[in-house]
Amino acid sequence: MTKKDQRQREWMTRIADYKASGLTMAAWCTANHVTLEQLKYWTRKLKNVASRDASPEAARFIPVSVAESVPPRISTSLVVHVGHASITLQKGFDPQLLREAVEALSETC
Repeated sequence: MTKKDQRQREWMTRIADYKASGLTMAAWCTANHVTLEQLKYWTRKLKNVASRDASPEAARFIPVSVAESVPPRISTSLVVHVGHASITLQKGFDPQLLREAVEALSETC
């Protein structure tokens, strides 16, 4: 067992003792000759270690499949304003019909 592991076990035991004591952190620290900062530090540190160890699936890689990207849809319509009127043209419109419509609208405006 490494020194790091020994220290963690020591603090795990201390924290368990503190929690079982029913004392406040400050009172427990005074009675056990430990600084409040040490107890808080190790409580946080071991909580992070425990949560990391408790959920190994959080560190797992999950297979992902990537769908083909779909190009953005390009509008195939065009709106022409003549006076207060508007004409919406779709791809493949009849140019002659547009000319006649614009002329008719121009005469009324």
